[in-house]
Amino acid sequence: MDSRRRKGGRRFEDKKLWQSHKDGMRHIAAVIEFKKEVERNISKLQARRTVTETYGLCLNTSNARAFWDFYRDTRGSFPTLSFEHRGSYTVLVLTIGDRLLADILVVGKKPSKEALAYLAGAVQLTRTEPELLRGFADSSKPGAHASLKSISLQELSLTPGILHRLQEFISQAENRGLRKLRSPPLTVGEEELDDVTQFRRPWSQHDASARSMALSSAYEKYLQNPKMQIMRNKRAQLPIVQHRREILDIVAQGTYSIVVGATGSGKTTQVPQLLLEHAIEAGNGGRCRIICTQPRRIAAISVAQRVAEERGEYIGETVGYHVRGDAKLARPGGSITFCTTGLLLRQLKSDAGHVFDTSSHILVDEVHERDIFVDFLLVILKTTVTARKQARQRVPKIVLMSATMDTKLFAEYFKQGKANGALGPCPSVSIPGRLFPVRHQYLDEIIAAVMWSHDASKYSALLNEPMTKKYLNLEKIFGLSSQNGTSQKTTKSLDWERLTTPAEDRMFEEDYDDNGALFPLGLVSLTIAHVVKTTEDGSVLVFLPGVQEIVKTQSSLLKCPLGVELTSAARVKITMLHSNTPKEEQIEIFKPLPKGCRRIILATNIAETSVTIPDVQHVIDSGKLREKQYGHARGIEGLLCTWVSKANCKQRAGRAGRVRDGNYYALFTEERFKSFRVAQPAELRRSDLQTVCLGIKSHGFQMSIKEFLGAAIEPPSPLAIDAAVSRLKALGALSQDEISQEGESLTPLGRVLSGFAIEPSLAKMVVMGAIFRCLDPMIILAAILDSRPLFLRPPDRKKESLAAQHEFMDGTHSEHIAKLNAFKRLQQCKRTQGLGAAWTWAKNNFMSMSAYTDIERSCNSIEESMIQSGIIPNLTTAERGDQEAVFGTQYGDVILNENSHDLLLIKALLLSGLAHNLAVSYQGRKFRTMKEEKLTMSFGSIFSESKSMVDYRGAIFVASSLVKGDSNQLMLRDVTEVTPLMTTLFGGSFVRLQSDAADYRIGGWLPFRVRSMGREAPDAIMPIAELRVALNKTLPEHRQFNAQGYLADSPLHRTVVKGVVDLLRSDPTGMKTRLTFKFKGDAPSKPLNGSPLVNNAAVYWGGNMLDLTWAPEYHVENRSRTKHEISEASKAHFHAQIQAICLNGI
Repeated sequence: MDSRRRKGGRRFEDKKLWQSHKDGMRHIAAVIEFKKEVERNISKLQARRTVTETYGLCLNTSNARAFWDFYRDTRGSFPTLSFEHRGSYTVLVLTIGDRLLADILVVGKKPSKEALAYLAGAVQLTRTEPELLRGFADSSKPGAHASLKSISLQELSLTPGILHRLQEFISQAENRGLRKLRSPPLTVGEEELDDVTQFRRPWSQHDASARSMALSSAYEKYLQNPKMQIMRNKRAQLPIVQHRREILDIVAQGTYSIVVGATGSGKTTQVPQLLLEHAIEAGNGGRCRIICTQPRRIAAISVAQRVAEERGEYIGETVGYHVRGDAKLARPGGSITFCTTGLLLRQLKSDAGHVFDTSSHILVDEVHERDIFVDFLLVILKTTVTARKQARQRVPKIVLMSATMDTKLFAEYFKQGKANGALGPCPSVSIPGRLFPVRHQYLDEIIAAVMWSHDASKYSALLNEPMTKKYLNLEKIFGLSSQNGTSQKTTKSLDWERLTTPAEDRMFEEDYDDNGALFPLGLVSLTIAHVVKTTEDGSVLVFLPGVQEIVKTQSSLLKCPLGVELTSAARVKITMLHSNTPKEEQIEIFKPLPKGCRRIILATNIAETSVTIPDVQHVIDSGKLREKQYGHARGIEGLLCTWVSKANCKQRAGRAGRVRDGNYYALFTEERFKSFRVAQPAELRRSDLQTVCLGIKSHGFQMSIKEFLGAAIEPPSPLAIDAAVSRLKALGALSQDEISQEGESLTPLGRVLSGFAIEPSLAKMVVMGAIFRCLDPMIILAAILDSRPLFLRPPDRKKESLAAQHEFMDGTHSEHIAKLNAFKRLQQCKRTQGLGAAWTWAKNNFMSMSAYTDIERSCNSIEESMIQSGIIPNLTTAERGDQEAVFGTQYGDVILNENSHDLLLIKALLLSGLAHNLAVSYQGRKFRTMKEEKLTMSFGSIFSESKSMVDYRGAIFVASSLVKGDSNQLMLRDVTEVTPLMTTLFGGSFVRLQSDAADYRIGGWLPFRVRSMGREAPDAIMPIAELRVALNKTLPEHRQFNAQGYLADSPLHRTVVKGVVDLLRSDPTGMKTRLTFKFKGDAPSKPLNGSPLVNNAAVYWGGNMLDLTWAPEYHVENRSRTKHEISEASKAHFHAQIQAICLNGI
């Protein structure tokens, strides 16, 4: 009975389940039908969409005021409404600055006319700046900013002493030419604000003829020199040389030509030589001047050295190289110069006419890499060639070279006239490589070979390493799903997932794969050990995503996986190869090893092209690289670990068969390889375009930025261009050109910033450093932020390295100042004790000496740019020597460094360039920026490791950049705590929220309230606004200085500088980060946080030496400890003195 009941119950339950299932299916069917109907309607709407609906929004009287709120938040200004009486009627006028946007006849209700004026002005403005309508449309979407946490009012507390100083400063500034404000404005926006000459060598026809004869004689000797016979034979065997006639023919056919040379063909080294030798044979060698670009410094230098060796010459005869900060140029006439793409861009900017007049050939190598400079260079070359042909001027031959380029894409882009007068693709030739057979092994085969060859006890721990275990499981799942066809993307008429995901979030998730960000350290180490143990000779080249993975792999190999001895220098030499590898170490990689010794090269994708390591027989490919990505609307950088493309794999595999039969070990499945992209997307479409946009205007092209970039081979999105242009306008580098058709124009500040080879925001920091006589620190900080990390972070000594960085911070709450202090101390050690002592000191303090060298080179380049721009004077060698003897090494002269010791000013000037990365803490250690929330400090930050260092409640920080890591967590990289006063003065646009209140907004999003003596102080708004006006007036005059005066010589500049410096020093909120103890005598051997106070010491506060008579007897506590401290009683007396200074004035 019970059994029947149970069976009946089950049938009843089954029936209920089936009915529920049927109901569910009906719901699903209804949803699917609804989706189809929506898709049909959207298709109809898209078919009849008008131009005015492009951004999904139409301006009207209801949203016009909201548009101007958006404009104020993004541009820092708000239009002014005023009434004008014109005869018998009244007109409502809408203006921004001096620009009239609308005038409406007042008839009827005033509010309706105001709305109409706002609408008319918005329509007028968006006609010339359509990117504003796009941005407003994006910000108006549901949830666009609603989810951001609101920020509570920040407090700017001004003591009576500060208010008094502020009033004094305004009075002095008015005497120096600052116009007095009649009333406090609602808005104070951001005011619109060498290597190059080394190619310039005069060359006459007589010189060219004489040089041609000398080259012909030298070439004959080369052909007859028995010592060069072996080298000549090697060259003759290369496929490129064997196709010599085809290459010369296509180059001669027209302006443009394409040479595709497979790996091992000799393309990079032989094509320039073939062209030069052909000119020499024709008696025109002296008129042949070849420029060949390379994507990286290491490639330009190593290729030049190889070509010179093949010709039996030294660098500097017919072959030379030119990279940033290092040049060994060939003799003029009959020469080949290898240079980086960026350096050629600078040549073209300086004097494109000279480069085109004096060059016979411009060869652009490795165009398939499509970095941002290559695509920019191609647009410039095409545009300039077209203009010069129309003007009947001389143009050089342009030759594009690569091993894996899309020939059809480039040939169609560089069309040229045919014999019949029609335009057609430029000619191309494809040369096969001279490669030995390469055996490909994928993940399954590699794992099987390891298990067959080695005992499980030796490899199981490596395969069970957490990341490796997860990686292998995901690869297995991917392989099975691919075989079942479930991984293939299905085509939909409407992509619902993309519609419900913000475009900027999709940017970082495009082609995202859970396994793409994983790095299987155990698998990599196991494969390297397996190859070394099961093969007898040949170097092993390992492709890894980045430097972090290279360091981890090196550490793992030193533990001897599989029991293979990898620590013996006599048997194995482990080397690293990446873009920041020191030049000396790069050269070592190409030198032959002693017999019985093998080389393991841990490399990034830098080893894919141009650089050929002769004895490589085995290539291990992780299938990963770090790809630069940038969220244009949100300003977020990403250097994400992701899968490579098929083109990358082809290049990597080709490295194994250059000298003998080789092996290619792919640490991914064959199914994974089939899913790879054909090639990487162009960097121009995934990078911040500010430098490119500034470069376009500085080159003087008579077209808008959007029109110029629209001519690129694969143009970036309009959103990316609009975002970059908006940032440059906010920076004061660009202004809208209302008269001409060029769209935008360079401001005086923009012209100066375009002369630097660093990001515009960093260049502005340097210019501000010159104005505020704080030049040396700002040059160094700009170079540090533009270079690779100065500090090393060994995985096994992470706490020690962080402790060293913390000491360099010296109580300033600034990672930037920690790096500045470290650089200056290493610089002093090198100057006073020599290079050997500097290497030792750097190692002991976890600093990279090679990074220091790069930063030092960048500092020299920045200083040279400032001299060439006329911003600062050029010191003679004698003057520089005298200055160094007294003040040590510093950039700029003494006058321009009067305030270089002031840490508060350094913070403020740092903020002036990085204001777009301002962040405020909320919910403890979470941060909010203008467009983002829930940010954290980056991994490895000194702040992230020390939770008690800062009181985070409402603390304000400025970061070098906002980054998104492999985990998709948004982070602040390199941070400095700043004060409300610094933020008010340098943090972005100033907007008063109400005309009679003490509230204002900085940067369009960060609210403040000014208070004094515990009460709101609306009267303080006027001097603050006037101070902002004075600060802005220091920038537009940059290019007005000539030989009779330099930057910071202006009386107004001097007044502004002194006023701002005094205010910063008087601000009590900066007290916690600016009390420092300095020795009059010898400095301590290492940086001390709270250095000991002894009889010969002095106490400084913001650059002012305090009166020691204030304090009673001072003593050092814990004298035996490395880190000494001042007694709390002594500190209290110092703080009391500082408080008195703040209240009464210094």
